[in-house]
Amino acid sequence: MVNTSNETEYPINAVSKLTGVSCHALRVWERRYGFPVPHRSASGHRRYGVDQVQMLRRLSELSRSGRPIGELIAGLRSGGLAIDGGPAEAPGGARPSEFMDRMMTGDVNGAIASYERLESALDAEDLIARVIAPALTETGERWFRHKCSDYQERCVSVFLRRKLGGLIDEARRRNTSPGRTTLLGTVQGDRHEGGVMAAHLLLERAGWRVINLGVDLPVSEYARAVEALRPDALALSFVLSRNINKRFHELSQIRTVPVFVGGRSVLNYQGLARRCGLIPVPGPASEAVGLMAHEFDAWAERHRRP
Repeated sequence: MVNTSNETEYPINAVSKLTGVSCHALRVWERRYGFPVPHRSASGHRRYGVDQVQMLRRLSELSRSGRPIGELIAGLRSGGLAIDGGPAEAPGGARPSEFMDRMMTGDVNGAIASYERLESALDAEDLIARVIAPALTETGERWFRHKCSDYQERCVSVFLRRKLGGLIDEARRRNTSPGRTTLLGTVQGDRHEGGVMAAHLLLERAGWRVINLGVDLPVSEYARAVEALRPDALALSFVLSRNINKRFHELSQIRTVPVFVGGRSVLNYQGLARRCGLIPVPGPASEAVGLMAHEFDAWAERHRRP
């Protein structure tokens, strides 16, 4: 079905980043379960509407809790499972979408009040999963598709990065006896800081001491930092898939510590990461941090000296 309306639509790779569902899984679900059914562009490429993205995001959340995806989709199609596109309302009546809508329209005071209601109702992990990460991702996608201006994107992203910075400082103060140290950042060409900051916060809360090297750093500099600072691990966020094959092969030369790769793009490149000797930690930041701790223990056991 070709869409002829003016509705905002996303290609499959953007939907994967927005929902946490791999491109392969989206195609399999469409073929096996008849959902989602995307529109087709004039050139035949899949295009997904906003409502579909919201439903897929919620399905992804429910499936990660252990419910079979086939059962969830069957319930959705029969009407037995109501999915409203995700957690529409936090305790206290605050809606996560309200913050971004108000900030985009210039209602800064209203946006701040909305965010503060969410902040008071949610713990740090839920605040990231239900407000900060979706808002940063959606704002970035709107900007990329020319659905918002540069200043609107900055209004949202700068505000959220400032909030994340305060949460990181608090978590670091409380993390008085960190058990492990990790370097953290993004590789050359990837300037997306929000995911790095979210991971920094959750890692500090999980007992890691984080040395945050920021964004857009060549792999050669990470190799030098590993040699000089001797961390227990290196963790990198990949939002962009551009040059990911080259970057993964560069990272394969770092062998003295486990190299964890997370972020939205890694979801579709887990096999490549493993072939390069890297450890993929896909999924939302909270799940990636938990998986990182498990995989670190397994790596340490494999590399324990006799």
